[in-house]
Amino acid sequence: YWSHDPSGTARLSTEDAKAFGFPVIHIETRVYGCSWDVRVYEGLRRFHRGRGFDPDSQEAAIHLGYPLYKL
Repeated sequence: YWSHDPSGTARLSTEDAKAFGFPVIHIETRVYGCSWDVRVYEGLRRFHRGRGFDPDSQEAAIHLGYPLYKL
């Protein structure tokens, strides 16, 4: 928001901000996510099981020496 108050606590109305020539402030947040098809994850689970790993554990990551993430 816009303000003429040095402390910034008194907001200008939208109409006053327009009258003073201040630009419109537009704030937007977008979140994007990507994932593979569910069949890819199912295939990875079968692959891990076939290699003797529990797909619901960190066994494969430990075996490969990858750093573990705290969840």
